Amino acid sequence: MPINFEELLKALIGEAFARRNLIFVIFVIISLSFLTVGVFWPKKYTTTSVIQIDSSNILQPLMHGAAETTRPNDNEANAREIIYGEKIMDLVLKQGGWMDDNPDKVKQEQIKKEIKDHLSIYNLGNDLIKIEYINSDPMKSYLAVKTMSEAYVKAGERAKREESQAAFDFIDKQVNEYLEKLTKVEEQLNIFRSNNPGARPGLETEVANRITTLKANLEQTRLDVREAIIKRDSIKKQLSGEAAITISQSREGQYRGKIAELQSQIETLRLDYKDTYPDIVRLKTQIKELKVALNNEIDRRKKVIEQSKESGKTYIDESILLNPLYQQLRSDLSTTETKIATLRARASELNKMLQSEFERAKRINGGEAQLSQLTRDYQVNQEIYQDLLRRRENARVSRSLDLEQKGFTFKIQEPAKLHVLPSGVRYIHFALAGLTLGILLPLGLIYLVLQVDPRVYFSKIIREDMNIPVLAEVYRYTSLKEERGIRINIILISIDFFAILAIYTYVSWLKFMGQL
Repeated sequence: MPINFEELLKALIGEAFARRNLIFVIFVIISLSFLTVGVFWPKKYTTTSVIQIDSSNILQPLMHGAAETTRPNDNEANAREIIYGEKIMDLVLKQGGWMDDNPDKVKQEQIKKEIKDHLSIYNLGNDLIKIEYINSDPMKSYLAVKTMSEAYVKAGERAKREESQAAFDFIDKQVNEYLEKLTKVEEQLNIFRSNNPGARPGLETEVANRITTLKANLEQTRLDVREAIIKRDSIKKQLSGEAAITISQSREGQYRGKIAELQSQIETLRLDYKDTYPDIVRLKTQIKELKVALNNEIDRRKKVIEQSKESGKTYIDESILLNPLYQQLRSDLSTTETKIATLRARASELNKMLQSEFERAKRINGGEAQLSQLTRDYQVNQEIYQDLLRRRENARVSRSLDLEQKGFTFKIQEPAKLHVLPSGVRYIHFALAGLTLGILLPLGLIYLVLQVDPRVYFSKIIREDMNIPVLAEVYRYTSLKEERGIRINIILISIDFFAILAIYTYVSWLKFMGQL
């Protein structure tokens, strides 16, 4: 069953009083042990320094794309590599006082190893490096960190200046080499052009395009000639006797038209007059005369056509010769004949030009490859040379930025400080821990005994858990002699406790005065 706090505290105090001598012995052992450890515990002085690697300044956006300042890829690894180097470690031994006893080489290496074991270098961010060193001597710890941070800053500035100079020297050397290559290729190109005046890049393609154009023009001209010949033949057919008669306005046609016109007038007059009307009689007479003339013209043309067929000559009526359409056809025929002659002359000239271009293509076929090679080499070297020129100017500006310390800079953000108080666990921690644990640990042990001891310490357990009535609680009786012995024992324990406190006070005073 649960026991309330008051009953538990009463039982704890009773057991502690009963075992007071054992508790005091444990207290003495624990307190004096922690005091002894605290006295001889080595002091550790931690000195730190924070270095800022600053690349954000007003010049960066202004010079972006034109010049780049040097910047290490891994600040922590770079700092560790520089500081762990022999040059800086030798300087630390000298500045920190480790060389005052003139140690030999082996001892120096051992000291360097100890320094590295207690040295920590790590990033605090993208641009912050922290150097932390622990040593039992505060002055050595301070001097070591101060020397490391200053040497690292100087080494970093010197390294980036050397890197900028090396980059500029390398690019400048490449510029001179490509200038020589470019000059040599240019001389070869000039010699080739002097020996081949007509040679130029893309000439072979130009000739091929011209040949293609000439072929197309020649084919088109031949097609135009064939079209003109067809047109000429068509005009000749139209100019033949039978064709001319069918399309011309002959006398027969004129007679027939006049007769139709007069017949129309008669029909109009008949609407108002009889056939005896003089005008109608006159018109009929004219129609009769025109029909006689028409029949005569038909008979005459048939006779002439038969005579022309017998003689084998084409018949062309006199009226046809005077017809405007016939005159136009003869003009078109003459024009077409001229066009045919012109087109044939053009085709002949185009054929000559095509053969000339074929001969030209054969001549330039060999030199084009050499010219293309020389031109390509010249263009490639020129592009690389121009790019290297820009890069050299960028490298020159970057070098100037590094020399003026206007770009990527190292600076000590938090310099090393000489610490008076040691870091980590100190004497005061051991002293307080000894007194606290000396009191709490025995009480804790008694509490554990109460939890695991099978004996019954509370009447409440007999009454409620065992269901046994409890009539009364009888406390332990002590005689006067026992009480006198208890008082003496308590007095001795008190004297010893204050003696322990006096020892703590005296040792603390000695530690404070620096005598321990």
